[in-house]
Amino acid sequence: MSLSGGNDGLNTVIPYNNSKYRDYRPSLSIASESIIPINDQLGLHPAMAPLKKYWDEGHLAIIVGVGYPNGSLSHFRSMDIWATCEPDELGLTG
Repeated sequence: MSLSGGNDGLNTVIPYNNSKYRDYRPSLSIASESIIPINDQLGLHPAMAPLKKYWDEGHLAIIVGVGYPNGSLSHFRSMDIWATCEPDELGLTG
């Protein structure tokens, strides 16, 4: 699953035990009592509750901080790079 567009990754998989999460997001952070912990560092947004079952069963992996070096400042070029894994080439072959 790739959540693109306006997804707020830090409020999807929440580093709830990191004090900077609330320090830097005083009006955006999810209330502690609403977070669904998956370990002692990370929790899920309440809307992601159905995925907790798959986490508990070992059928869900969460990979945070994924990107590529020297990111483009163009949203559309970045999406092309992400989809093709070719940061240096433009292609039409799919």
